[in-house]
Amino acid sequence: MSKMMLSELLKAVAVVESDVEITSITLDSRAVTEGTLFIALHGVMKHAVEYAEVAEGNGAAAIIWETDEHYSTPNVSIPCIAVADLRSKAGEIANRFFGQPSAELNVIGITGTDGKTTVSNFIAQALNQEKEHCAVIGTLGKGVPGRLIDTGHTTPDVITVHETLAEMREEGIDTVAMEVSSHALDQGRILGVDVDVAVLTNLSRDHLDYHETLEAYAQAKARLFAWPSLKTLVVNLDDAFGQEIAGEYANKEVEVINYCVGDPSELPVEYLVANNPNYNAKGIQAGIHFNGQEIALTVGVIGTFNLHNILATIGALLASGYSLQAAVAMVEKVETVPGRMERVENDKGFLVVVDYAHTPMALEQAIEALKHHTEGDLITVFGCGGDRDRGKRPKMAEVAERLSHTIVMTDDNPRSEMPFQIMDDMIRGLQNPEMVAVVHNRTAAIRHAFSLAGKGDTVLVAGKGHETVQIVGDERRPFDDREQAQSLLKGMPS
Repeated sequence: MSKMMLSELLKAVAVVESDVEITSITLDSRAVTEGTLFIALHGVMKHAVEYAEVAEGNGAAAIIWETDEHYSTPNVSIPCIAVADLRSKAGEIANRFFGQPSAELNVIGITGTDGKTTVSNFIAQALNQEKEHCAVIGTLGKGVPGRLIDTGHTTPDVITVHETLAEMREEGIDTVAMEVSSHALDQGRILGVDVDVAVLTNLSRDHLDYHETLEAYAQAKARLFAWPSLKTLVVNLDDAFGQEIAGEYANKEVEVINYCVGDPSELPVEYLVANNPNYNAKGIQAGIHFNGQEIALTVGVIGTFNLHNILATIGALLASGYSLQAAVAMVEKVETVPGRMERVENDKGFLVVVDYAHTPMALEQAIEALKHHTEGDLITVFGCGGDRDRGKRPKMAEVAERLSHTIVMTDDNPRSEMPFQIMDDMIRGLQNPEMVAVVHNRTAAIRHAFSLAGKGDTVLVAGKGHETVQIVGDERRPFDDREQAQSLLKGMPS
């Protein structure tokens, strides 16, 4: 267990007049125990300093709180220190308390609208084939893939991030593939982390309920590529934002590995390029080129966009010191990530795929990718989440209608919104709404899609992916698209 005197922990952050020993740190007053330093930040709804007396009652040894003109020093008997702009210093404090764990790890930060989970898990799978020495932090949880612990966020709070890195270091992990969300970058959740490699998958519309504009969303993502500890950037040149990042850092001291799909004879030799891709029911084949080398790739994952995810993974491995030959050999053994273009096996003669696609770009990529694996019709089941960016709802409906033969619109985590309101927003994006099936009950919607499918067809169930609940109001009702699909398929005649 870590221990540190308060004066040492807050060196160069605040003046400590009454020193005490700190045995843990937290942002949550409910997690305070004997000896804890409670770090009270200003939240979206209220300031955590309002819970100072609760923290003291739970055994806090000291409190530091973010200065705010609307709040005065709490009436507590333990050391209570006001610190200006504390949020920007919390990472430094956490890093110091947990013994600077990221300095001893190869930390690969992956950001982008889509593909973060797949790339981080591909990296871990590639590196863990002989020995488990790579862990992940992300949407599916923290730890080694196969036995992940849910954290509730793509990127946890800044204290949890450093604590998790320290735990991983103690477990013998030497590389961490960490998803870095735009929220995390905006809220300083990875401050104090020594990120060695930054990977960009892509950028498209998402989270505008939080960022308000695409420009603000892009600016949040861009922060990762200016991280002071970075050694290498791995950037998708087939993405407009990726081209901006590549151009901005082309002549900087940091190494840049640009990746894309194209003709290597028309591109700089130092680019990481996939050419002549072939997509079939068994996976992807392509030639991989880098620095004058060419190696044939065969990998058992489906989807055209997964070729970009594979390239991003190879780029991260190259940045971590592996040769192209070794990197390609490792990625050839990766498997589909749960809920990401995951096939649901059946004997009905049609392909069933569950995917997390919940943005217009991700849905478009998923449908386009599956066309390469579909002989007949492509049927798409999807919905849009409540209490999230309303502007993307008609865009997702437009994409689904334009690219699918048939679409079934359904509920997907309506949260506090009325499902019919969400559906009305989606319908505005349709050209022929009378041709679209609207089935609010998600199980019934999947059943309806299966009833329409014939031999050679594909049914894409999009939006929830790995998720195991349907959020309705404050309820989290058990629901897994994969389990629902399997159950419904078993009940159908062969």
